[in-house]
Amino acid sequence: MAPRMIQSLRFLQSPLPELHELVRAELEQNPVLEEKLGGDELPLAAPEPLTAAAYDDVDQENDFDSDDYAREIDALERMLAERPTDGLPGPPAPSPEAEQKRQYFLDSITAPPSLHAHLMDQLNEAGMSAAQKKAGEYIIGNVDENGWLAADVAEIAREAAVTPDDVLAALAIVQEFDPPGVAARSLQECLLLQLRRTGHAPDSLPGQLVVSHLAELRTQSAAELAKAGGWAEADTAAAMQTVLALDPKPGVKFSAPPPVYVTPEVEIRPTPEGGYAVDMLRDGLPRLHLSGEYTEMLQDPTTAADAKKFLQEKLRDGQFVLDSLHQRRQTIRRIAEEIAAAQQEFFAHGISKLKPLTMGALAAKLGLHETTVGRAVSGKYVRTPQGVFELKFFFTPSLKTADGGAVSTVAVREAVRRLIAREDIRKPLSDQAIADALGAQGLQVARRTVAKYREELGLPPAHKRK
Repeated sequence: MAPRMIQSLRFLQSPLPELHELVRAELEQNPVLEEKLGGDELPLAAPEPLTAAAYDDVDQENDFDSDDYAREIDALERMLAERPTDGLPGPPAPSPEAEQKRQYFLDSITAPPSLHAHLMDQLNEAGMSAAQKKAGEYIIGNVDENGWLAADVAEIAREAAVTPDDVLAALAIVQEFDPPGVAARSLQECLLLQLRRTGHAPDSLPGQLVVSHLAELRTQSAAELAKAGGWAEADTAAAMQTVLALDPKPGVKFSAPPPVYVTPEVEIRPTPEGGYAVDMLRDGLPRLHLSGEYTEMLQDPTTAADAKKFLQEKLRDGQFVLDSLHQRRQTIRRIAEEIAAAQQEFFAHGISKLKPLTMGALAAKLGLHETTVGRAVSGKYVRTPQGVFELKFFFTPSLKTADGGAVSTVAVREAVRRLIAREDIRKPLSDQAIADALGAQGLQVARRTVAKYREELGLPPAHKRK
């Protein structure tokens, strides 16, 4: 049954748009699957096992209930996770570090590489000395969302415990990274770096415009600039076009992901009694059933043996598709019900009340394999009183509080955002001051952690918020 179970895992892990394509493909290739046309869209009912007498002499592999299905899924997940090799011992037990990385992978929301990650990948391949690499890491850590360097050489040297010469050497290397113009300390330097990448030296006409006439580029014509610099007007106009085509904020494209249009599959709504209920929403999928005509052909004693064999195979395949779709909805519903029970304060009061929750803990509670939960929540969206969220959003690690409790890291990040939003703009809070303020609230957070959350929120350091 492994090939069919793998197909079922594809149904489980596919977001709704991909699931539509999979179902349409099944309809096209399996003649016994038919779409129910007309009428209102109804919830997908639990499919019944095939009971045709013609199945008495064939493999009854499709005749299993949802518990059988869940056990098969669990067994397959474990098989895929362990991947034993015939004749060889199974894989060694994972180390605590490996388990921590695996949990981080399961709990993470997939996202495009950030600017910092993109730069770190290049830094790791740059062949720098140890001191220069350390300086490079601090340089990249101080590159803001625009791609500019937001700290001076002396500050970086002090923080990284290296010499200013090491910082300057590392900066020269980082400024050669992609995107062109990154880690510049000013608009002028950003543009000159990009010009140099395209073969224009500072003493070239585009370079001279940037060095000596940057402020006038937006206000004066080519004729005016040509007269001021003693250049030919046509050459000046071409140089202006070269400069104006450069990107003054090379890092922005890494922080502006394209819009994502989603369709919630499930809703968590408040009830009159004060709790929260879970409803499966219309998913727009074709409503499938097995063709009665082909079922009758299978039971007809005059049907040829080879035709019966073909129909038996297609009916089993079709039934398994129905089982897979039903089980997918049931799995998503069960997970949503656990989220509804665990996150009632979040639904009532917002992100500051989000509680920590891991996929491993929920999987153990539901009796599922951890990766089954991971497949079920990825790319699936839920409508809540606080907005529409990916189900994966609700799975976050925790930080310990002073009283021995735990709080979601997402809630801590929101606390950082609120502190910065309420600060005196004449005296913005440093990362250490924010860490101290969180500590007074019972949240023990290191300064480096505050800096990481601030960067994830797209907020500049204190000296850039004045």
